[in-house]
Amino acid sequence: MLKKLAKYLRALGYDTIFDENLSDQDLQDISVKENRMLLTRDGALENDTPDSHVIYVKPIEPEDQLAFLASKLPLTFEEQVFMTRCLECNSALQTLQRSELTKRVPTRVYRRHDTFYRCPTCKQIFWHGDHVKRLHAKLTRLLEAA
Repeated sequence: MLKKLAKYLRALGYDTIFDENLSDQDLQDISVKENRMLLTRDGALENDTPDSHVIYVKPIEPEDQLAFLASKLPLTFEEQVFMTRCLECNSALQTLQRSELTKRVPTRVYRRHDTFYRCPTCKQIFWHGDHVKRLHAKLTRLLEAA
């Protein structure tokens, strides 16, 4: 229900667990044990979770969900956070130098960038390309609107 929102939060640098295989009880247990906020669109799950650990996300569209969440929580970010967490699996990214990436990224990307980031879990490679600038502008607009 909230996969795109989870990716937005990871892009902002927030440690965000998203696993479609977790049961409602698992989600509740994790939120209480790790003092995490549980975000849900499931009314039953909202009702069964302590108020201090749950936010019912009313909007359907991911951009609206982020704006809604920003109205409930003090979401902030700096440009450098875009390379702190893997958007896919939430692992903390590792900084790599160009010399460590021969033939792992397109040649034009390799030539244009000096610093790259790798997810130690899923092995994805990230860099500050134009897509990061567009995402930064989009998230800035959404958070400022909230």
